[in-house]
Amino acid sequence: MSKLINLIKSTAIISGTGLAAYSGIELGEKIAHYLPQSYMLPKIAQGFSAFFLGFLANIPLITILGTKKISEIEAYSISALNAFANANNDARKISTEKSLEEISNNLVEVIVDNGNKVTKGSGLMITTDGYVITAHHVIDGMIINGGKAKIKLQNGKSYSVKKENVWYNKNTDVAVIKAAKGMYFSRPIKVKVDQDSKLNRGDEVRILGFRDGQKYNTMGMVTNPSHTWKQDNGNVVYDLFQTDARGKQGQSGGVIANGDGELIGICVYSSTRNGEDIGVIGGAKLSNALTYINQIAAKKSAKMFDYKL
Repeated sequence: MSKLINLIKSTAIISGTGLAAYSGIELGEKIAHYLPQSYMLPKIAQGFSAFFLGFLANIPLITILGTKKISEIEAYSISALNAFANANNDARKISTEKSLEEISNNLVEVIVDNGNKVTKGSGLMITTDGYVITAHHVIDGMIINGGKAKIKLQNGKSYSVKKENVWYNKNTDVAVIKAAKGMYFSRPIKVKVDQDSKLNRGDEVRILGFRDGQKYNTMGMVTNPSHTWKQDNGNVVYDLFQTDARGKQGQSGGVIANGDGELIGICVYSSTRNGEDIGVIGGAKLSNALTYINQIAAKKSAKMFDYKL
């Protein structure tokens, strides 16, 4: 019982600090409008205000909850995960166009080399310190066969992925991985997020990914809001949805957005006939990925305070 109480306390600290830091990012952007657009002053203002509000939030929360001071670097990393997963879209205050632009700019390629075979897929970097959402089967070669994984950005830079920074559930085919990419004050990318995954037949969808130095962006609609997928190895993936958007090679791990620019899912498969696309892409609902992001944040906050789950 004491472990549970301590976990709740530490998570409350991280969440409170994270929401304050996210508000600081918003405040910094407003301040930046009045600053010269040179010498990185807008980014400095954003970082300072995020740090300042996060620091102020940390003081009363520590006093109230009686928890020791948190590590700033790890706190901001966990705060960014919390903000990405839990901030509502009204708080994000971004347009459909801006959300789609941010998704497009943060697409990455996920590459796994197990010595005998190199597999490639897509992913979306959701925080500036390297957390990426992708599909489980994209990084399966690393998990089962001891392969090495790396994340390749659109600018050509690559970052390795350590095995302890891989989280996944093969039954929903979602995965979260972290690149060995450091940033002192992490922040989430500013995108709209569908936290409930309430999908309807006929909803507009957009498939976005990045592979071999090329982005792809195809459109379609939801054809089946509830679906399961039996993989070739016999494993069954649950809680999926189907679209009629055309698939592309390497689309697994890419993301799916709706007509409002909200993230709604992760691409997990495309059906083919005689080697040709027939336009059926299955998506894992984003709500399953958000669940794992919150679990990762909770476990990391517990670890920071030396509590074991």
